Amino acid sequence: MQHKPLNAIKLFIITGLAGVLTLFSSCTSHRQLVYLHNVDSAANATFYPKTQPGYLIQTRDILYVKIYSLNEEMSSVINQTIGAYQQNLFQNETSLFINGYTVSDSGNIEIPVLGKIMIAGKTMDEAISLISQRADQYLKDATVIVKLISFKVSVIGEVNRPGTYNNYNSQLTVLEAISLAGDITDYGNRKQILVLRPAPKGTTTFRLDLTNRNILTSKGFFLLPNDIVYVEPIKSKSFRINMPTISLFLSSVSTLILILNYINK
Repeated sequence: MQHKPLNAIKLFIITGLAGVLTLFSSCTSHRQLVYLHNVDSAANATFYPKTQPGYLIQTRDILYVKIYSLNEEMSSVINQTIGAYQQNLFQNETSLFINGYTVSDSGNIEIPVLGKIMIAGKTMDEAISLISQRADQYLKDATVIVKLISFKVSVIGEVNRPGTYNNYNSQLTVLEAISLAGDITDYGNRKQILVLRPAPKGTTTFRLDLTNRNILTSKGFFLLPNDIVYVEPIKSKSFRINMPTISLFLSSVSTLILILNYINK
């Protein structure tokens, strides 16, 4: 008994519709790709207060320290490592590590003549004040400059250039960090950004939705040194990766149906 050709045609149509529906279900909408929806809408406030968190110096941070005074001889003794350091400042991390002042595990930096100064757990302004107080014991009207030069963040996940990036500015936003990493890939979920922030007592996490303008007031919008930014993949990534295999399977089923239909005729 021969199978009716109509049944084969129905199977072919059903297989084709299933393939089309599967394809459209994996598509990414335009709205999912846009950052900061309605951030400049006339119906909403266009001012967002700056909520940059204060940074407390941690052990193993590396600092640039330079002290100026009218006593050039004493200043040159205190700044004896600075000459070579300035020449190699931005060349590589090795010179930065060797020539900078590293905060020890006990929380001190050790400066020639001035000795050890406890600065861990202090803000940059407080560190400048502490170093200035010590410098005043040896120099008159000393000017102290302190910069954090180990400000680095890591960006991983669905970005074009994952890696660790150094920042030589006083601040860095999550959008700037993602920009350094070459932006989010087509597989990245802009609604699921995880910021991991190490702290002396543990790790703090922040969830950010880059499509929502409210991230501008989030505590995770401004990054701190050693933060990690993780961009999660969209749920359909695994399907998209396997799309060639699925397409081959559907093509094989369609071809088999056509062959069976031809034989039944």
